[in-house]
Amino acid sequence: MKSPRLIPMVILAASLLLGLKFLAFSLATDVSAQERMLGAIQYFKGPVTVGKGKEAKVVDPATGIEVDPIVTGSGAPPPDAHGEAPKEGGHDAPKAPAKPEFKITKDKPEEAKPLPGKDLRSEIEVLQKLAERRKQLEEMERQLKMREDLVKAAEDRMGKRVDELQSIEGKIDGDLKSKDDAKKKELADLVKMYESMKAKDAARVFDRLDVGLLADLARQMNPKKLGDVIAKMSPEVAEKLTVELANRRGAEAAVPQAGKDLPKIQGKS
Repeated sequence: MKSPRLIPMVILAASLLLGLKFLAFSLATDVSAQERMLGAIQYFKGPVTVGKGKEAKVVDPATGIEVDPIVTGSGAPPPDAHGEAPKEGGHDAPKAPAKPEFKITKDKPEEAKPLPGKDLRSEIEVLQKLAERRKQLEEMERQLKMREDLVKAAEDRMGKRVDELQSIEGKIDGDLKSKDDAKKKELADLVKMYESMKAKDAARVFDRLDVGLLADLARQMNPKKLGDVIAKMSPEVAEKLTVELANRRGAEAAVPQAGKDLPKIQGKS
């Protein structure tokens, strides 16, 4: 009757063996998960501990704060001396970033200084404009100099022409004076000749002379001698001579001599 008792023992041993295998498989699975977790958080290079619940804990070596390696990579702040986390607004709480302050003022803002490149370009443009203006002024000066030279040349030509005209005028005046002197001398000689003649003989010659020449001779003769000659002349010629002498005296009284009215040519001073 020992055989029936052996079967339950075999069943119990098989059950125990199956349980041990299941436990070994579970432990191997947990170790593989822990190794994967440790590889994911290796950048922390801090101590890693596994608690009783087989959960990995990572501590940041710089701050000493526990971080969550899987979800956020950050953990709760370290507890204080009493084991409690620092509250918000406390002395140990991290400071929030300061907000920028805005101040309203009526002061005029400072003018922005131009960049050095703009200053250089502006100076170059100014220099270029000055160079162009200088060229324009030089061109204007050249044109004015050329016009001045032309005016001076024209003045020189006019001066030479005036000198020539003055020379011609002097020559003409000299010729006229010479002719007048010669004519006056001839008339004076004729006057002397006719005055020395008898009145009857002189009257016979005057009757055949031109009235113009006769008037010139009559104006130069002695009035007494002229009266004797006219008394012996024919009435028609004597009348013409009297009218011609009267017209000449009237013309001389009304119109001045042409030589006195004509302006003299003035030379260049």
